[in-house]
Amino acid sequence: KVSLFAPCLVAAGSVNASTCRYETTVVEGNIVKPVETKMKFKTERKVPKLGVMLVGLGGNNGCTCVAGALANKMNMTWKTKDGTKKANYWGSLMMASTVRLGNDARTGNGVYTPLDNLLPM
Repeated sequence: KVSLFAPCLVAAGSVNASTCRYETTVVEGNIVKPVETKMKFKTERKVPKLGVMLVGLGGNNGCTCVAGALANKMNMTWKTKDGTKKANYWGSLMMASTVRLGNDARTGNGVYTPLDNLLPM
């Protein structure tokens, strides 16, 4: 069992409570202002069942993700001209995911590439 110690954490019975500061900046025209937001978090110490929230479930990525998870859970197979295929997670992950490589030296904008360009799959 792991115990967490942090100056902003209070462990009281079955609940962990903490207070945090989130610091960011707001840009208005050519003026940059620092902004601080104070937040309070309260979580139960008992671990509940796992839940997954899929933002945009009605879109292509959400539906594909759920269909892939169900196909894997049910060990689905299907026949093609190349033989029997079995469900796996790689297709959706490789085709839909992108990775940030860094910033363009000229413009400073982010440079992204599909995940399948980086891995030999």
